[in-house]
Amino acid sequence: MSNLRRIAVTGRSSRPRYGRLTAVVGALALSLVAACSGPAVPSADGSAEVPASATNQTLTVGVATLQQQYADPVLANEGGNTYPIKWSVGEPLVRQELDMRQVPALATEWSVSADDLTWDVKLRQGVKMHDGSTFTAKDVQTSINRVKDAAFTSYAAYVKKIASVEIVNDYEIKIKTTVPYANLVFDTPAPVATDYYNRVGETEFRKKPVAAGPWKFDSQVFNDSMTLTRFDDFWDKDRVANFSKLVLKIIPDESSRLSGIQTGQLDIAQGLTPNSAAQLQGSPTIKLVTSKQASVANVFFVDNWFDADSKLKDANVRKALMLAIDRKAIADSLYRGFGTVTVNATLPVTLGNDASLQAWPYDPNQAKQLLAAAGAGNLSFTLHLYNQTTAIADVQKFAEAVIGYWKEVGVNVTMDAMDPATYLDKAVKHQLTGAVILGTPGLLISDPEKLSIFYTSTGGYSSVKNAELDGMFARLSSTVKRDDQAKIAGEISRKLHETLYGLPVVSLDAVYAVGPKVAAWKLMEGNPYPGPFWYLDAK
Repeated sequence: MSNLRRIAVTGRSSRPRYGRLTAVVGALALSLVAACSGPAVPSADGSAEVPASATNQTLTVGVATLQQQYADPVLANEGGNTYPIKWSVGEPLVRQELDMRQVPALATEWSVSADDLTWDVKLRQGVKMHDGSTFTAKDVQTSINRVKDAAFTSYAAYVKKIASVEIVNDYEIKIKTTVPYANLVFDTPAPVATDYYNRVGETEFRKKPVAAGPWKFDSQVFNDSMTLTRFDDFWDKDRVANFSKLVLKIIPDESSRLSGIQTGQLDIAQGLTPNSAAQLQGSPTIKLVTSKQASVANVFFVDNWFDADSKLKDANVRKALMLAIDRKAIADSLYRGFGTVTVNATLPVTLGNDASLQAWPYDPNQAKQLLAAAGAGNLSFTLHLYNQTTAIADVQKFAEAVIGYWKEVGVNVTMDAMDPATYLDKAVKHQLTGAVILGTPGLLISDPEKLSIFYTSTGGYSSVKNAELDGMFARLSSTVKRDDQAKIAGEISRKLHETLYGLPVVSLDAVYAVGPKVAAWKLMEGNPYPGPFWYLDAK
């Protein structure tokens, strides 16, 4: 936020249905649709208007995974591929727009005290929850109290900073923190319907949540699909769709998603690799859209989080493992131009990113020398990963490529691929040793404080316990002024580049296929996950 002392709503922009379209030719000469303000699919006749009520009232999206498959928008914060649930069923106090700007949602205005410890938040009036109840400050308080439960792992750092929550009146709430907390309002979990929650209890709420987003949870068939229905009383009419039902169909096999979009069983196919995209080239009814630099494919050395000795705790060993990987070859061959070599754990969109840093080169000879000098000539460990993830296309082939390069310098690595739910549960519980593969979405790490998830002692997916990094992130989190945040974030950017607790191997584009029933859909920049489905309309 550019002005954390006070931000007020000055009006909403009109719905960005369409953007100017330009043809982008990739390495495979694919025709990709891209827009200046985010990719969009044009209407068939080129008109600027989408029908108020579509002929097609159901759109089906084929997704590789919804990871833990949480229906609850607050619990969905625990897993990246459940972002469509978090965004659709939940409506936060502050949300990100398609260009990743933070904009008011259920909060309209907020200010912080002179000591940066007490936040006064004004709430939007006239908002309905999915059960028809009126949204009030009580719903914010209920959601904050919920995440104090240890089950909400990703909110652990948030909870530690909350001193108290005081309801001033129905549309004003005061949140006191233990330390200055610049992202407090943005990080606060989406409000939930208090009376309903108290009536059904935590277990039943998770099965059928009630919040305030543009889509209501309808039903779920575990490991198969989740169905959402349009919430007609949603407060922001610009984000209300013109069709009534959205089905998220879990299809782990990419060839089946490809077949589904070709036969019309799917209206959107997510997570396509370049090979699949090539098969859709020239289709008169199917469009390809991309979100550029949507995520970074990382290898994190989680042995650095534990007390036991490990060769992976040696910075020169980690440097050797980076130098051993021909990252350009992976970007060009495996991802066929839809991937690029990253310089650092931060991206150009990240506040404080140090643009002067140079990418680590491919130098297998130096890698061998560093390993020998460190007494790690016979290094071996396990590389754990999910067998499917939206954030990293062809994740198992990616792992095989990395392991292959390591083998060439004498490192023996065993690959351990698991289903996403099992893998992420083990990762957040710190039950994995050696190394792990995780994707970091651009939309997340545009805020450098979010890197604390991976690089601080208490982070949900932490790979390291390092007092210096903990101190840097603590200073960043407690600094309110934007310029001061950028300076600290620059220090972090350089520290992560130097220490290589995680290897940012390549950044990847997200590729979607969109079928003929879709009238318009604008994507969020830097987003590898399905959705958000705010600006999606049917024909």
